[in-house]
Amino acid sequence: MISLIALSGALGLLPAAAASKDQADSGERDTTATGRAARGEHGGKTPAAAGSTRLETISVEGRYRGAEGPTKGYTAHTTRGATKTDTPQLETPQTVDVITRQQISDQGSKNVNDALRYTPGVFTGIAGASTRQDAIQLRGFSGGDVNNAFLDGMRLMSDPGAYSNFQIDPFMLERIDVVKGPSSVLYGRAQPGGLVNYVTKRPQAKTERHLQFYGGSFDTYGGGFDFTGALPKKSWGSYRIVGHAERSDTQYDVVKSERYAIMPEVDLNLSDDTDLLLQAYIQHDPAAGFHGSVPYDLSVNGNAYGGTVSPSWVDTDAGHEKFDRQQRMFTYALTHHVNDHVRLRSTARYSDLETDLAQVYQYGFTGNGANLTRYYTGAQEHLKAFSTDNNVQFDFATGAIEHEMLVGVDYQQRFNRVHDYGIPYDASSSVPTGVKPLDPFDPNYHDDPLVRPIVETANANRKLKQFGGYIQDQMSYKRLHVLLSGREDHLRREYQDLSTADGATAQRSDDAFTGRIAVLYESQYGISPYFSYSEAFNPTAYSAANGQIAEPTQSNQYEIGVKYQPRGINALFTLALYDLTQKNVQQRTAVTPITFASVGDIQSRGIEFAAKGDITDNLHVIAGYSYQDVEYQNDVASGSVTAHKGDTPARTPNQLASLWATYDFPKRISAGLGGHYVGKSYADGRNRLKVPDYAVADGRNRLKVPDYAVADAMVKADLGAWSSALEGVSLRVNANNLFDKKYVASCFGTQSCYYGEERNVTATVDYRF
Repeated sequence: MISLIALSGALGLLPAAAASKDQADSGERDTTATGRAARGEHGGKTPAAAGSTRLETISVEGRYRGAEGPTKGYTAHTTRGATKTDTPQLETPQTVDVITRQQISDQGSKNVNDALRYTPGVFTGIAGASTRQDAIQLRGFSGGDVNNAFLDGMRLMSDPGAYSNFQIDPFMLERIDVVKGPSSVLYGRAQPGGLVNYVTKRPQAKTERHLQFYGGSFDTYGGGFDFTGALPKKSWGSYRIVGHAERSDTQYDVVKSERYAIMPEVDLNLSDDTDLLLQAYIQHDPAAGFHGSVPYDLSVNGNAYGGTVSPSWVDTDAGHEKFDRQQRMFTYALTHHVNDHVRLRSTARYSDLETDLAQVYQYGFTGNGANLTRYYTGAQEHLKAFSTDNNVQFDFATGAIEHEMLVGVDYQQRFNRVHDYGIPYDASSSVPTGVKPLDPFDPNYHDDPLVRPIVETANANRKLKQFGGYIQDQMSYKRLHVLLSGREDHLRREYQDLSTADGATAQRSDDAFTGRIAVLYESQYGISPYFSYSEAFNPTAYSAANGQIAEPTQSNQYEIGVKYQPRGINALFTLALYDLTQKNVQQRTAVTPITFASVGDIQSRGIEFAAKGDITDNLHVIAGYSYQDVEYQNDVASGSVTAHKGDTPARTPNQLASLWATYDFPKRISAGLGGHYVGKSYADGRNRLKVPDYAVADGRNRLKVPDYAVADAMVKADLGAWSSALEGVSLRVNANNLFDKKYVASCFGTQSCYYGEERNVTATVDYRF
């Protein structure tokens, strides 16, 4: 940090006569925000459409936080995720969906998957009602991966090839930004469908205290606190401390969940031009919930064995069901204004994650079809990671063209010590025989099922290092905005097998250049059409058939769209069409050891529509629809790998739709009602299975998972409107899956299907003082 401040002295010699842009940065240093920062982020109606009134002055107590600060209602008009600068949505040539704190609360989101379920192009039902990790599919891409999650603009350093996956509690969040499409140009390795950036609550100068208590279905109860305010001397800065605890019996038999999380922060005003944020995020999940599955013939199809099992059914054993996760993250974020045209940012984070897993799970039916074969998996992992991102922002003009230029470097490293355990296969059998089978219709969850000893199946060090440099120029000429970005990355991966005498190591180094170009026209009527092209690369967690680490995938996307911010109401409408291709896609070829081979390309073409806003002073609406056509582009046959041109990957629905509306009644009572729809998907998009006559299949002989729709509801009341003794107290009741629909969220093959959540009702009491 000292060197960063010293560097500012030299940068301060840059010509101070450069023309200043109308932007959010001026507001972040002062108590008055103008320009970009002032457009609709702090309550009330948004100003008239861009061009009619360019500036609006809004008073903010404390330092303005732009796209990191509180947002009133469901609509956010500024975002940082797509450009790393505070940029209005009407000037951002990319689809960015924002889930605000108000939406998270009103919809009673218990986890990130819940919070994203009303977002077009986002599918969070990969693991059904399981909440052990947040597996988020964007525009048809994820493969159940968790490598597309960020926290305050920095990657969560999860290991997608292991059980070490960070999970963020939604009570800690101010908002969630979903950035659609390849984004390597600013963030390095990236999933093709986009990224999800969790924005944490930040210290505020105004004193606010919030206590929350709740209870509900499945014997769930918990509480949280959120205190913020100025430090003893207001000029020093501000603080915030947020905590949350929960315990639940869950919808699953013999499986519980438990969590304790705390996030202390302090925002220090080192000078009028320098701001330092220190944050700790500490979370312990002694029981992180269930992640087992149900066979296709016991869930989607009930004709094979005389019926289906309940969504509460599990394939595990009470004595061997454990997932203990302890995660710690320590972050600093330094911002320094050299002058009105130069701004420096430096952020660094140390992450530590310990995981302890034990699980018995089903492996399909035994030979006679009466019972389920089961297997045992155990793991102990310890992940340590460090990441840092440093950039300089220059605001200047060349003639009539205004520039907002960003130049930066970042570095990430991750080390994961992995111990895996299991029960070896019987030499005479191709399936596990060391665990007692399970009768699915008369399960015994308290019968120690292990009949053979547990042995170590993996002992390894998994390492990753990435260094990247990037440059971005946001250029504006009157109402025309052009965005140019480029980045160069160097990536090194290493897998050291400590179970061998010589500690055999597989290594791979890759270099990648990615770029982005985009054009947007911001009309005086609040309409902004745009075009963008972007690229990404992403290393796999896989080994090739020869035992070496597989090469990264590459992706590119063409997107055209339009954004509309109508005059006089706080609303935003977006429409986008995209053509997205991922190259060098990997598919599993063997289980023991796990190896993969390339199956060519996957193309995703689709359309997305989103609308959020205050239709009237009392009616607030969220609506979304997306259609995606995701297909393999090659016919591949390599060993056990088969892919068919025109087939859709498994667990990839073709449509997503949602609608949510909240109405404010007199006496400060509000009610909300909504629903979300998930279109059909397939269980076996790559490997064609022999489908029996009774199965649910299409004409191409693929196992189909039916579409489904689920309704949700909410009612809340400010009790202070009814009694002065209850000032600051509010009551909210949420019901998810209101009509208790039994549905299968997704399937992967004949063995692994996942039920969605059952109806659950939660009553929440909030006290603000």
